[in-house]
Amino acid sequence: MRYGFEQYNQHGYLKTPVLLWLGWFFLTRAWVVFVVAGASRQEGSNILQWVYPDHQMLYIGLGMGLPIVVSMWLIGLRKPEYSLLDKVVKHFRTVTLFVILGQIAHTLYIVKQQYWQFSWTNALTLVLLAWFCIYLVNSRYVLDCLATQKNKT
Repeated sequence: MRYGFEQYNQHGYLKTPVLLWLGWFFLTRAWVVFVVAGASRQEGSNILQWVYPDHQMLYIGLGMGLPIVVSMWLIGLRKPEYSLLDKVVKHFRTVTLFVILGQIAHTLYIVKQQYWQFSWTNALTLVLLAWFCIYLVNSRYVLDCLATQKNKT
């Protein structure tokens, strides 16, 4: 047995690693800003204007984050009787990698629009995206977590 009993949930699947959840939350940062702006009624438009001066960047971020939001929702619905969901979940790693590559391209586009001037937010974003991409590619636990359950009864 590769993993301990405490690393499995009540349905027999490996628990989703905390670093994967944190990476997914980072990829959905446009959704987080959108929800926070919506929750703060009067100041919502000011928050959106401050974080996303160009509304197109918000819409692009929401579009790129949508597959991750759906992934986060579906990973919580996994049960042995939902075999179709297992087939979908096993592709989340690939989907996440494509979203990361899209966000790297999007961030590089923003940096190009700023005439390649250094910005801590863009630098930190690129470093975190690169780190999360390396983590997804190298992590055996993530691969096993998103794999189909083998011992169906």
